[in-house]
Amino acid sequence: IMFGLLLRGAYADHVSQEDCVKESRLDWTLVRPAAFTDGDRTGVYRHGFPITDKTIKAKISRADVADFMLKQLTDRTYLKETPGVSY
Repeated sequence: IMFGLLLRGAYADHVSQEDCVKESRLDWTLVRPAAFTDGDRTGVYRHGFPITDKTIKAKISRADVADFMLKQLTDRTYLKETPGVSY
């Protein structure tokens, strides 16, 4: 409960920021990575899974998140969507 109280304002800001992006006329993809690790880029990770998926590892390297984000520059699969990225 204390964690929720401490982060209430930050979470409200997060939601507001996402709403601004979603309501814009821009092309956008909001990437939702799992917990970051300092591992190498593997190029092998999961993306676009439902939030209810219990089989993800809930971690991913920063390098693999960058790999995924760079691919989104030319891949329109997740245009105007919020894909999760994890192992």
